[in-house]
Amino acid sequence: MDRKFFFIFWLLIAGFWGTSCSRNSNSQAVSGTIDVDTVHVASRYGGRVQKIFVQEGDALKPGQVIMELDAAELEARRNEAAALLAELEAGPRKEEIETAKNEWEAQKADLEFALADSKRAEELFANNTISKTERDRTVSRAEALQKSVAAAKSRYDLLVAGTRPERLAQARAQLAAIDTQIKEMKIVAPGDSVLEVLSVKVGDVLAPNREVATLILPQHLWVRVYVPEPWLGHIKLNEAVKVRVDSFPNKDFEGIVEQINRSAEFTPRNVQTVEERIKQVFGIKVRLKNEEDKLRAGMSADVMFPGVPAKPK
Repeated sequence: MDRKFFFIFWLLIAGFWGTSCSRNSNSQAVSGTIDVDTVHVASRYGGRVQKIFVQEGDALKPGQVIMELDAAELEARRNEAAALLAELEAGPRKEEIETAKNEWEAQKADLEFALADSKRAEELFANNTISKTERDRTVSRAEALQKSVAAAKSRYDLLVAGTRPERLAQARAQLAAIDTQIKEMKIVAPGDSVLEVLSVKVGDVLAPNREVATLILPQHLWVRVYVPEPWLGHIKLNEAVKVRVDSFPNKDFEGIVEQINRSAEFTPRNVQTVEERIKQVFGIKVRLKNEEDKLRAGMSADVMFPGVPAKPK
């Protein structure tokens, strides 16, 4: 009975070894679990959930609306800001400019008469015909009218020049800020993804930056495996590798070495012997190609490194 048991045991070992060798051929394989990148979407400004357009498990396209938040008050603020900007861009009315011009010209005509009176007053004062007080009163009136004419001319020039560029820039910035808030009221998918978890319902009031949904990026699959230190000399960044999963045992999937950890893991506290150095392992991240959409997160995967010989030295 013992002989029969050991015979069957060694047959099983030999079969397993043969399968492993045929599967890995001239490469070395290590196992890991497929993982996927996720995105947690939210609104930066928050609000009340008004509509939800998708369900958990739906495949989403870039820019597809997931949900919409109530933004009635933002629309009112936008209308006000847009009206203000339109007013500033239009500038003063023609009637306002014409009125300012008429005031300037009228005061300019008064100034001409006042200057003439001032000149005559100077002559009369020189001939001792009028008093110094009368002369000074006439001269002061002319000087005051000169300042009034200059102020009227400045008002007219400002109206002709229109709105200052700084005012226009400020109004446009305010309108852009409101448009950004309104845009945030629609939470959209950032790319091709699958809605995994929907965290809110219609009517919920959300605080700013509160997560509302978790999206899976099915084309962003990767697997992290751990290899012994002697393998590092045979593995390079951006190297192509083969990956197999149990669901498709005879199919090779493509992968790319995306990251090689710089520090070892599972290392003994004091590495003193060759045997202990062999126990050091390094993490390798492999990005998987999933154009056929056959790979799923959570699958066990065997990663085969073609550059690693069967017995690396």
